[in-house]
Amino acid sequence: MRLNRLTVALIGALLSSLAARAWAGPPAQKLPSAFVVLPLIESSNGTRDTRIELVNLTENTINVQCFYVYGDESCNEIGFFLTMTPFQPVSWLATRGFSDVSTFSRVPPFYGEGELKCVVLPERPEVAFHNALQARAIVYGSDGQTIAYSATAFRRLTDGDYTGQIPLDGVTYEQCPYELHFHMLAEQAGVSESEMVLVPCTEDLLTQTPTQPNVQYSIINEFEQAFSASIKFKCFDRRKLTDISNTLASSTLGSDTAHVVVRGSSFALIGLGIDHFTFNASPRTSANDPSFQGGRSATVNLP
Repeated sequence: MRLNRLTVALIGALLSSLAARAWAGPPAQKLPSAFVVLPLIESSNGTRDTRIELVNLTENTINVQCFYVYGDESCNEIGFFLTMTPFQPVSWLATRGFSDVSTFSRVPPFYGEGELKCVVLPERPEVAFHNALQARAIVYGSDGQTIAYSATAFRRLTDGDYTGQIPLDGVTYEQCPYELHFHMLAEQAGVSESEMVLVPCTEDLLTQTPTQPNVQYSIINEFEQAFSASIKFKCFDRRKLTDISNTLASSTLGSDTAHVVVRGSSFALIGLGIDHFTFNASPRTSANDPSFQGGRSATVNLP
């Protein structure tokens, strides 16, 4: 049976749609990936620092381009390049950076607060040459408080050259999450307050145009009572839970923990929770990674 051109076109469109649906959804984690985001890098002279760890999970030498993005009102970026040999781990302190003459890698120092984005620059267009990277960070201070967490990682899904634009569309790369689901410790009297860090999935670092998301929160206590809140921020947000909503004080919430659902009304988001608590009367912290639900497209433009 011979198919006419219209039928062939319709079949092609259907297959493309099915392929997109098959890949659509939030990113799978802990796998070799093409693009990674560390939403919290913090450093200052003598009090706070961040150890950043990247690892090449393949048998190929890879080139990586990274960008620190400042979380202040400037939202400026600092870019640098790394070359990583097969299966090589690389780590450095944000306040120091490092230089490796043998691979022409140089990481500048970073002071302040912000995020880090890194993308693989593949030597060949096949997916296997894109998906190579994983990362994590350990934020710590002179007060003994430590926050260790893994990067949010996005895999390349189809063959193709890297162009400087990263379409997180569920076809070329994995999508961003539609919602972030946190289980957080509510504010309690006498305890340093838990915090939340958010950065936008969509960013234009080529023109350094800040992304300014509107954020909607749904807050659910242990008795399934629901509350809501909303904020707006510019390129990076770190705030205490009660600065999001007074509902997140345990005395108001009515329970010690809350299920907090976070969704950007204008842009998809990536985030990290920081739980504060005490043990033997000493302050402690713990990273609190969100669960992902659903997928949402975004675009990152890099210089």
